[in-house]
This record gives sequence, structure tokens and C-alpha cells, in this order.
Amino acid sequence: MSEKRARQQQRRRRRRAAGPAMSTANRRASAAVPPSLPWLDPAHEETLSDMLGQVAELIASEAADFNDALEAEMAASAIANTWRFGPLPDPGGDADRLFGNALVRALERLGGSDAGVALRALAVVGAESYATRARAAAARRSAGSPPHPPWIEDLGRARPVAALMMCDEVFDDGVSILIEFARPNGEPHTLGLYIDHNMGGIVKDAFVAGPLGEVRERFPDLRAIDLGEARARVERALDVLDHTLDPPVDKDVERLRGFMYARAKLLPGGAVPLDEFEELPPDERESLLSDFLSSPEGERWRGDADAEDVAVMAIAFGVDYNYGGPLRWSPGVVEIFMTGWLARKVPCEVEFFERVPEVLRDWVAYAGRRRGVPAAAVDQAVGAVNLFREEMLDAVADSERWGPAKAFVIAAQEAGVDLTDADALNEFAERYNEELAA
Repeated sequence: MSEKRARQQQRRRRRRAAGPAMSTANRRASAAVPPSLPWLDPAHEETLSDMLGQVAELIASEAADFNDALEAEMAASAIANTWRFGPLPDPGGDADRLFGNALVRALERLGGSDAGVALRALAVVGAESYATRARAAAARRSAGSPPHPPWIEDLGRARPVAALMMCDEVFDDGVSILIEFARPNGEPHTLGLYIDHNMGGIVKDAFVAGPLGEVRERFPDLRAIDLGEARARVERALDVLDHTLDPPVDKDVERLRGFMYARAKLLPGGAVPLDEFEELPPDERESLLSDFLSSPEGERWRGDADAEDVAVMAIAFGVDYNYGGPLRWSPGVVEIFMTGWLARKVPCEVEFFERVPEVLRDWVAYAGRRRGVPAAAVDQAVGAVNLFREEMLDAVADSERWGPAKAFVIAAQEAGVDLTDADALNEFAERYNEELAA
């Protein structure tokens, strides 16, 4: 065994032992973007390039050990997304432009075949704001450089083969999308994503595995979907990710984000998945409320103003915020409604919230029956109402969890403002905003 091959195997063993943690280069890139760094304008690009010089050296050193295009693309994706998931602000994609271009410049200054490999990989998985520059830099550096590895032309040339989807048939809390790609020279691999419906359709988890046939053996409930539909679903989920501040996603989503975008672009376009959020006009909301109050589950609440208000809120939450509409209530949806939405949106007295669980139990049972959810699963969702009661009461009383609108209304009520008096409300709003700005 050659000395280089032995070093490669040693490094791979260390990476496997470390699990999904980021590589040395990726950790150093994170350190190179200080959390407290004030936002930078384009005039600081040269400073950034110098700061990322050491990172470029580490990336190039790792590129020397890449065995194929897949490994190179995944490693470049981890680096390319370092600055996208920290607390650094990102107005208009400037973080990509500033940090990405600075890294490209540092790699080009470094030179050599390994830096060229890193540039080629960044050109495939990086944001377009610097991928074009990385591509041009790689082309400039290739002239007169030592030979590149034989797999270099495979970068960005994987071919989509098939796609499968696995749904949560009972509660529809999310879907798993699995897409197989074939490389020009190498065995096929599978990109897997979990799209979480309870979090607005965001990519919650991601992984890369072996051939799709091996994955399918472990998950027999998978069904085939069109490659175009797979692209539409993946790109929509990535768009939600892009527009979510500090997304609560698995670490693999962070390191594979650029890789996922690059792979999605290889899929055929044109397909649009069904819209998961369906508008429900006021008259249909009223009709749904009347049906609940006439049902075996809800008839005892007819004429009870507070109870009817709870049902109205459950409908509003379901229509405006819940994937699947007002009748999809899983334990996860119950938790989000009780401990999140109510705390953030609803400015009511504690006595009102103490009544929420008893009405919500009946609403969840009614909704489950209407959707045809199995009785055992309905019982599980109803049981979640009891499970989250105390957490809900703590949340609605915690002012730090209130949304801006709720905080304003409660402040106005405590100041004795008549909320039906527009002039008094406007006058209070001016004082309230001045105090916030002070």
C-alpha cells in the first residue's frame, strides 16, 4: 500500500469515528467568521480574503485526499455553507458574495492542483454569486498546473435516475424524498431529505447513502415519484430553509445545503407540487365551526362563548399556519398550537387558556374523525392536549414568548386603553413606539 493511500485510509477512519461532525477545514472556516463580526461592506473583501487564506490552505490539503467527485462536492458544500447558518446577518445574499468571493480569491492565490480541485468543487455547489468566479479561477489555474485527479471531470455531472417518497399516512407530519444519482464513473448514490410539514415544509434532515435499492430494502413503504415532482418538492423545502431565521434543522442540512441545491438543479423542471396551504374564506370557516358545534364531539359547546372562541382559534391556526389545513391535528400540531401559536398570538386572560384543553380535546377528536384518522391515532393526538397543558399555561404567561402584536395589545389593556377607540389606540401606539425606541 502506498504512503498516500495509507494516509487516506487513516483520515477516513478518523472521520467515521467522529461521526457527522464537520471536517477540520470546515471547523476552521467557522472560526474565521467570528459571531460578533459587524456586517461588512464590499470594501472589506480584500481583508476577508486575507482572513480566509489559512482556510484555503486547509481546504486544499483536504482536497489532496478526495477519492471521487461525490466526496469533493460534499466537502465543498460543507465549506460553502459555513457562513449561512451562523448569527451573521445576510441582507440580500451579501454573505455569500463577500465570504464566497474572498475564499475563491484565497484559493486562487494559493494555486496548485489541490486548490484547483477545491475551486472546481465550489463552482458546482456554491452560490451563483461566487460560483462563476470559482469556475473562472479554476480555469485560469489549470494552465501549467500539475495534473488533476482522473475524476475531476465528473464534478457536477451526476445523472438523476429515480426518486421515491415515503409519507406519514396517519398524521402527514412530513415526507421523505429519496433521489438516486448515477456518476459517470462510480456506483450510484442516494440523496435523502426529510421535509417537515409541522415546520412549514422545511428541510429538517438530509443524508447521502448508497444505491436506492439498498435504501428501499429498509423502507418498504416508499413509492415512486416523478423526478420533476421531486425537484419541485426539494426546491420548495430549500426555499423555506432559506427564509427561516436560525432554522432548527439537523447539522447535516447545514453541510449539505449547497450539495442539495446543486443536485436539485440536475433534475428536470416544470412540475409544481400541490399547494399545501389552501385558502378558506370566512363563510367556509363559519360553516366548519357550525358543523363542529353540531357534531357529537362539539355540540356541548354551542352557546359557550369562550369555548366557541377556542374552536375559532383552532380553525384560524389550521387555515393560516398549518400544513394540511384546519382538520390535520397530530401530536406535533397540538404542541405547536398550544405552546407556540397561542403564546405568541393570543392576548387573553389565564382563565381563558385554562379552558383551552377541554375544548381542544373535542376539536381534535372531531377533526380526526372528519379526516378518517384511525381511532388509536386520534386518541394519541387527544392525549397530547393533556400532555402539553401545563407547558401551554407557562408559555402564555411568559412575556418573552409573546409576539409583537400580542405584547402591544396587552400593554394597551394594562394602560387602560379602550381597544375599540381608534384615536386612543393611535395615541397609545405613538407613546409605545417611542418607549421601544428609547
